[in-house]
Amino acid sequence: MEVDIKRIITRLEELYLCGQKEDGTFTRMAYSDEDIKGRQKFRGYFEKLGIPVRLDEAGNMIARLEGENKDLPAILIGSHLDTVPDGGKYDGVLGCVAGLEVCEMLAANKKRLKHPLEVIVFTDEEGFRFGNGLLGSGAICGEDLHIQESDLDMYGQTRKEVFEKYGIKVSDVAKAKRNPETVHCFLELHVEQGVSLYKHKIPVGIVSSIAGVSRYEIQVKGQANHAGSTRMEDRHDALVAAARFIAAVPKIVAENGNEFTVATVGTMKVTPNSVNVIPGNCEFLLEIRDQSAEVMKLIEEKLKAELETICGEMEEELTWIHLSYHAPAPMSPQVKQAIEKAVAKQKAEYTVIPSGAFHDSLLMTEVFPTGMIFVPSVEGISHSRYELTMEEDIKRGCSVLLDTVLEVDSMEIPCLKKER
Repeated sequence: MEVDIKRIITRLEELYLCGQKEDGTFTRMAYSDEDIKGRQKFRGYFEKLGIPVRLDEAGNMIARLEGENKDLPAILIGSHLDTVPDGGKYDGVLGCVAGLEVCEMLAANKKRLKHPLEVIVFTDEEGFRFGNGLLGSGAICGEDLHIQESDLDMYGQTRKEVFEKYGIKVSDVAKAKRNPETVHCFLELHVEQGVSLYKHKIPVGIVSSIAGVSRYEIQVKGQANHAGSTRMEDRHDALVAAARFIAAVPKIVAENGNEFTVATVGTMKVTPNSVNVIPGNCEFLLEIRDQSAEVMKLIEEKLKAELETICGEMEEELTWIHLSYHAPAPMSPQVKQAIEKAVAKQKAEYTVIPSGAFHDSLLMTEVFPTGMIFVPSVEGISHSRYELTMEEDIKRGCSVLLDTVLEVDSMEIPCLKKER
């Protein structure tokens, strides 16, 4: 069976155009008219195939192709259609279109799987509208989503009114939770959103895990003073201390992490924030990501010790608060093995690679046997209109996904959790 790359590219283009805005940008913000238009377009592809589509309580759109035994747990393929502002054609969408293409190929070749096959379009993966994402996959996994009807979006609309326009209710979202025993495994094809595959000219990445994330709120307190009359040797400049620390971050990560370990200071607040006043207070957020909890803890310890040394030398105070932690999410060994067999069938070069970015698979790994396939992003660019993945890489990725489905259909994969 050979996937139809022209059909795949046409659908990627058609879905991209659903997000066209008057200002010339392309955005399918979750719950927006553009998002709804894209979903209606996607639903239409399945309806032409005669495959039923339903909307669950969290707004996840689910197409189901029955197998020989409808009582067997289903193979799930999924990703998302919503985008960041002025996003690209491939992030999330490729995984959805690839799942559709698998259904097309099975139907065209009159091939019936033993297991049912479901293609899922998850709700609000990106999360920028309300400030928290992965809503659809979180609901399916039974996560406590901490959502309220009174939550306000970036336009001041309540979650209640936004959800009702979308056809769902806040009070019903938790009902989308899926019994783990009804799922054989979950697969997601995605563009890498990094430069590793592209830089090394490797066409396929088999994801080992999704990075864990630790976030910290840090405050350095010095002394605000007149910038003109306070000599350099008499200053306790909080911004200088913070700058020394931030400059040391890359070196500490390189010495104590691996090629995929990252740490970032992405936001900062300086007080009093005046050109003629020495900064007396500096607050910033630090984020550490890695596939190992031990490595993340080591980086945290080394960075904190560095800042303590700097503040000690400059006679300044330090506050270090751990805001949040999400553990690394390893993929299923059995599903990874199936992907490796599929890649071998395609005679494609591959590498095992972690994901530094979050995906719906992040939450799915906790409840269902999960595997991810990456294809290259040109120059590593994503979350941008300049995002690009080459046609040959898209075709190969979709082919690997198809062969992976055929592999897992004949495999015994243990359920991760039993329904209580």
